[in-house]
Amino acid sequence: MKLGRQHAVAAILLAAFAYAAVYVVQRTEWVEKQVPVQTTDAERRDPEFRLKRVLTGLGARVQAPDTLAELPPPGATLVLGAWHWNLFPERSLALRRWVEAGGHLVVPHVDAKAGGIDWLAVRATSLRRPGAARGAGDAADDDNNDNDSDDDEDAPRSPVAGAAKPPPLPTCVDVREPASVAPAFGTARVYSACVHPFKVLQTRLPIAWALDVAHGHVVLRVPVGRGSVTLTAARMPWDNDDVLERDHALIAAAVVRAAPGREIWFVSNEARAPLLAWLWQRGAPAVLLGAAALGLALWRGAVRFGPRAAALPTARRSVAEQIRGTAGFIAHRGGGAALHAAQLRALDDAARQRIAGFDALDRNAAGTDARAKTIAAACGLDAAPLARAMHLPLAAAALRHPGPTLALLETARRRLLLNTPRPPRQV
Repeated sequence: MKLGRQHAVAAILLAAFAYAAVYVVQRTEWVEKQVPVQTTDAERRDPEFRLKRVLTGLGARVQAPDTLAELPPPGATLVLGAWHWNLFPERSLALRRWVEAGGHLVVPHVDAKAGGIDWLAVRATSLRRPGAARGAGDAADDDNNDNDSDDDEDAPRSPVAGAAKPPPLPTCVDVREPASVAPAFGTARVYSACVHPFKVLQTRLPIAWALDVAHGHVVLRVPVGRGSVTLTAARMPWDNDDVLERDHALIAAAVVRAAPGREIWFVSNEARAPLLAWLWQRGAPAVLLGAAALGLALWRGAVRFGPRAAALPTARRSVAEQIRGTAGFIAHRGGGAALHAAQLRALDDAARQRIAGFDALDRNAAGTDARAKTIAAACGLDAAPLARAMHLPLAAAALRHPGPTLALLETARRRLLLNTPRPPRQV
């Protein structure tokens, strides 16, 4: 083979390329860098969004209602994560009937009594660090176990004085399926997980399935009627950041019993309309009437800056007006009989002073009253109205409004005193 210029150029280029490769390898450093995954709005609103996507990918039908107003159909799985679902007492009984009819209830990270499932004979016992002082948080965790002496049988005991202090409990451990239960996926296995065991579950009921740590059950499934209840005493790594790590998705599928066509409901909160909006929607007329009544009461009781009506100008009242006003008030409160009798006595006194032999005159019926005729002739008045005014039984109907009657008698009295001379005194 004859070497030519082309072979020399190729050798030079190959040597230059090899030198450049060696230089890059010697001058560069390869490191791994974790890049955060961009979360979507749905993932930010729902911490279990990825778990629901995983279950949907397994063929399950996932729903997430806002409230527990309606229960799932029989045979479905209900993951009940709402803390205040049992505000209504009848819900616990309805939930128990649904489970006994074939439903599967999952209560994540809630012990039986705190979750309102007091009809289930399962206890949660807190795991405390051996030898450590018991704090307020530990006391709160054991409120449900004060009267249960069996709950603390498996709890760690305090060390003997002088002994070495045991190591603290691990905060992130794997879980395993015990040999005494049927495994979820054919063969018993140890799941690589990061479960934080702060409690263990205890029960005397038959166990259908469980996940254990070194101290006891952290996940427990017990049969109830034709259905079952699964309780978890540890925080399950189901949120969007953890569900795709290790065997967390596999554990979630085993806990909720995911299967193609199975209906799974997630109830994580009790979302309800605000109270004011709910009152307006249900009872707007009552709200309006109440607001009107409250406004009227506040208006009537409010402090005013001035009188309700303009003040009338001050003026001196005449004596006659004062007398008429007083007489009208007395007649309105007690009737006019007393005023009529007083006015009639005053007229009789005036007639005795101006009419001779007045006492000898007869006082009969109004039509034949001699006194009335004599007074009317002396005063220039009509005798018939004066006789009716002077005759008390006939004037009784007018005593409820005695103004005209009293005015007529007063007029006769004044005319007698002013216009009629006194009779000569007999010696």
